[in-house]
Amino acid sequence: MPAIQIISFPVSEEFSSKPELFQAPLEAIKTADGHISSFYGVQVEDVKKGYFISVWQSYEHHQKLVQQASYKSVIEGLKPAAGGDSDRNHINVAADPITALTSPALEVVVFTLKEGSTAEQLTPLFEELGKGLDAAVGSHAPCVWGQSIENRSKFLLVVGWDTVEAHWEAVKEGTSLHTTIGKIVALADLSIGHSHVKQHK
Repeated sequence: MPAIQIISFPVSEEFSSKPELFQAPLEAIKTADGHISSFYGVQVEDVKKGYFISVWQSYEHHQKLVQQASYKSVIEGLKPAAGGDSDRNHINVAADPITALTSPALEVVVFTLKEGSTAEQLTPLFEELGKGLDAAVGSHAPCVWGQSIENRSKFLLVVGWDTVEAHWEAVKEGTSLHTTIGKIVALADLSIGHSHVKQHK
């Protein structure tokens, strides 16, 4: 099962002026066993927030890299890009995420369970939401979602779109997607961001 690591971080001034800061550590990750691809970019809504996303054959493949002594140099290489603490989550996904991640406009949503809500309540709603998103005009299906391995109260959703506007059009009031999201919001708080991420070649 593919796994995605999603890191969001406050962007440093150094990264804002030199996004190529990521090149060296990304080169080191690229040759790691089980690595599929990596992406990075800033948020459309807040250019002071950045994303680093890496895709792996499995969570265990990434953890194998993390445990190697050489991984310390990767972390050191990434540090200048961040202007503060980062939020890191891994999710296992049931479909290939590359189509969504290579789309013109990436949507990243973090859902946090409200007190008294459970993952079992959310799962069927995410399945309903995923089907609706995949069928939406302008969507780059399939979308992928999963429960955070690090924080079980969080779920993350990744969706690809033609444009940011296509996303908002698909979930506007009166649509079935809007209704489904309303059911989810009753159980979890959500934070939505978009980014025109670049794939490291």
